[in-house]
Amino acid sequence: MGRKTYKKIITDDKLTEQFNPDNVKMVNRFIKDKNMKCSDGTIKGYVSDLNIFFTWNLLHNDNKFFVDIRKIEFSDFFSYGIEELQWSPKRFGRMKSCLSSFSNFIENYFDDVYPNFRNVILKSIDNLKNNPVREKTILLEEQVDDLLSHLSNDLKKPQEACLLSLAANSGARVSELLRFTTKLIDENNTAFEDMFLETTKEIKTKGFGKQGKLLHKYILKDKFLPYYRAWLVEREKIMKKHNKEHDHIFIKSNGEPAQVSTVRSWSTKWEEYLGVPFYFHSLRHYLVTNLTRIGLESDFIIELVGWSSTDMYRIYNDLTAKDRKWKGLDKLKKHTDKDDNEEGDENEG
Repeated sequence: MGRKTYKKIITDDKLTEQFNPDNVKMVNRFIKDKNMKCSDGTIKGYVSDLNIFFTWNLLHNDNKFFVDIRKIEFSDFFSYGIEELQWSPKRFGRMKSCLSSFSNFIENYFDDVYPNFRNVILKSIDNLKNNPVREKTILLEEQVDDLLSHLSNDLKKPQEACLLSLAANSGARVSELLRFTTKLIDENNTAFEDMFLETTKEIKTKGFGKQGKLLHKYILKDKFLPYYRAWLVEREKIMKKHNKEHDHIFIKSNGEPAQVSTVRSWSTKWEEYLGVPFYFHSLRHYLVTNLTRIGLESDFIIELVGWSSTDMYRIYNDLTAKDRKWKGLDKLKKHTDKDDNEEGDENEG
């Protein structure tokens, strides 16, 4: 029951082989330059987006050399993205950013060869209004607890329960979850009045550059440790059976470190059990919303997750105004009670 997202594939290896050789050469140089600065995930995104653009350019724009493409033709491409590929505003923006970055590369490095070339993407292509196109899932604490119980007690799958608990109580992304090792978890290494486990070292999180952003991760201790301890017992059995030696927490049935595809296969079954669309970012929404509902300050939650501003907090906090605890309401209640008491005294007199 995945979130409904339209997806149309237009790229094909046979079409890629027909790309204008000058475009292929320029793209290869661009990727080589970016590879020194960007993460592997960012590079993969650039390659994918440029393949889409140059496939359209081949099929609908006479396979023109990028430098010779006119403003109106770029506009035609983005119209194609909206109408035929049904891009969301976010997807539209990513493609716009990619082509703008590619244009900047040509303008900066090949100004002696193409002195009249300018980056026209940002000025000629307007952004789309950011309206959500996929159903948003807001998980309740009862749903997460029920799924954890189902995995650990009913299905006897302590590893899946451990990973779910780690995600729900740390807000870590999928790629970050797979970087957790037994050496990073020390039950005595705690923070924030012994309420949270702090990883013994910083781990790579999403960020600019090859190294990403290195951060200590924090895990709500009492919520996580029971599932972690239960899984370690079973993990040790599997590791010995297959004669494996490494410290990755999450593993395949043969003892090798788990991959993203492994975790995705688990989450598909979780979705079926929950009966609502499930995606790992929903657990980050869950953590932030839950901590806010309890009454923790936004500054603390921002520090906990490792954000540099309040913008991300606003995105992941799903509480409505009426759901939040407002400290000022106690003052209002006291004031109202006072008025009621005074009115009662007057009536008695």
